[in-house]
Amino acid sequence: VAQANLIYQPKPEYPPLAKAARIQGVVLLNATIGKDGTIQDLRVITGHALLNQAAMDAVRQWKYKPQMLNGQPIEVITTITVNFTMN
Repeated sequence: VAQANLIYQPKPEYPPLAKAARIQGVVLLNATIGKDGTIQDLRVITGHALLNQAAMDAVRQWKYKPQMLNGQPIEVITTITVNFTMN
C-alpha cells in the first residue's frame, strides 16, 4: 500500500567506496510514514555497512500521499527495500 502512495523518490547516490569495491546488494529499512506523508522514523534492518547510509539519506527525502483511515490521515509502518546494483 505504501509503495502505491509514493509520490517523490530520489534514487540513492552509490557510495564511491562501495562502487570502487564493486559492492552490490539490498538494504532493508523499517520506516514510519507520518500523517503528512514524510518519513518520520527510519532504521536499518539489514544491509551492507557501505550502502546503509546512502539508502537512508535517499529514503529520508521520499514523500508519500498520506494514508487515510476513515477519512483521517494515519501513520504507517512499512519495510522499504533499496537495491544497489552496478551497471
